[in-house]
Amino acid sequence: MRKGSALLMALWTIMVLSVIVVSFSFEAHLQGGINVYVQNKNRVKRLVESGRILGEVIILGYKDAKQWTEDEDEKELLEDDRWYKEKQELKYKSKCFVGPILLDEEDSSSGTVEVEISVSEKSTGGGININKLFSEDSNWMVRWQIILDRLGISREEDFRTKEGKTINLQKYIMGCWNDYRDEDDNCTQIDGVDSGAESKEYEEWYEENEDAVAEQDRFGPANAEITDLKELSRVLCFREYPALLTGGVINPYEDEKNQINVKGLLSMNIFSVSGDGKINVNDCTVDQLLTVPGIYIEDEVDEDDKSESIETAEAIVKCRSIMPQEYDVPEDGRTEWAYGEFTSDWWSDMQQRISDEFDVEIDQSAQQYLKASPDDSTVFSMKITGRIMDMAYSAECECYIKDSKIRYVSWKE
Repeated sequence: MRKGSALLMALWTIMVLSVIVVSFSFEAHLQGGINVYVQNKNRVKRLVESGRILGEVIILGYKDAKQWTEDEDEKELLEDDRWYKEKQELKYKSKCFVGPILLDEEDSSSGTVEVEISVSEKSTGGGININKLFSEDSNWMVRWQIILDRLGISREEDFRTKEGKTINLQKYIMGCWNDYRDEDDNCTQIDGVDSGAESKEYEEWYEENEDAVAEQDRFGPANAEITDLKELSRVLCFREYPALLTGGVINPYEDEKNQINVKGLLSMNIFSVSGDGKINVNDCTVDQLLTVPGIYIEDEVDEDDKSESIETAEAIVKCRSIMPQEYDVPEDGRTEWAYGEFTSDWWSDMQQRISDEFDVEIDQSAQQYLKASPDDSTVFSMKITGRIMDMAYSAECECYIKDSKIRYVSWKE
C-alpha cells in the first residue's frame, strides 16, 4: 500500500510539474510573439511617418516639375531629383503613386512604404466650389443659370407653387442661395424684384410648417461659407422643394402633365465646398464642363443644338486619352496625356488637340473658368501604407499648402 501511494504521488508530482513547464513554455512563446508584434508595429508606424515626409516632399515640389521634352535625359533628371516623375504626374494628372519602396535597399526585410497622392474630391471631384457662386462674383448668375438649365428648370416659364403663387423658379433658387451665403440681411434682387429669402421669410415658412419641422431643425441664412454640401438642405428653396437636391418630382401637387422631374443637384456631382471655383481640365467630368460658359452654349433652344455643347465637353475629356499628334511624345505604356504637359500654353494645346481629333472649338470666354493643374487652393488626399512581413499599417489624410508648408485638414490611421 505504501509503495503504491508513493508511486501515485510521484506520478501526480511529475504531471503537475509538466503542466507548469508547458505553461511557462507557452507563456514565453506568447510573450515572445507579443514582443515581436509590438516591435513590428512600432517599426511599421515609423514607416508611415517616413511616407508622410516623402509625400510632403512631392506635394511641396510638384509646381516646379519640368515639362516633358523630347531630348530629356531621364537618368540625369533622376540624379537631380529622385521624385521628378511623381511630381510631373501630380502636376499634370492630379495624382501619383510612389512605391513600394524598401526602407533599406540592402535588407529585404526592412519593410516597405507606399504613398498615393491625389487631388481631393473637395477640390475637383465635386467640381465647382459652390461657395464662390454668389454675388461677390460678377458671373455667379450666369453659372447658376447654366446649372439650372442642365437640371431642367426653365429660365422663362413661370412656376406655380403649392399655395397657388406664380414665381420664376430659377431666380428664386439663385436668390435663396445668395441670401443664405452672403453676409447682409437684404433680400437679393434679380431684375429689380426681391427673389430670395432672408430671416423674415424663413420665420414665416417655419410658422406655416411648424408641425412638419422640429424646432432643432430650423435654420436661418448662414451668411457664411458652407463646409458640407448637406448644408444645402437648410436653404429655404431646397426645404420647400427637396427634390431639387435629391431628384424626383418637384411639384407633385400638379397634374402629371405639368409635373417637373429632375435628376437632383447633388447627384449631378458638380459641386464642392473648397477650391477656387475653376475646373481642372485634366481631372474633370463632362457634367462639370457643361457648367462652363463658352462650353455650354446659352442660346441653344432645342435638344439637337444642345448636342454641340455635349460634343465639346466630351471632346475635352476624350482627348486626354488620345496621344497628341502634334508633339513627339512618349507612349511608355501611359493611357493619358495631360493638357499642358508638353507645352507651356495648356489652352492652345487643348484647343489644337480637340480641333484635330473632333473638329470642335471652345469659345475663348471659357478660359477664365478653367485650369490645367492644381494650385494653392487645392486640397490633396494622401494615403500612406507601411508593410513589414505580413503586417500593414495605413494612414489617410487631407492637406494643402500654405506659406510653403503642409497644413493638415484631417488625419486618420
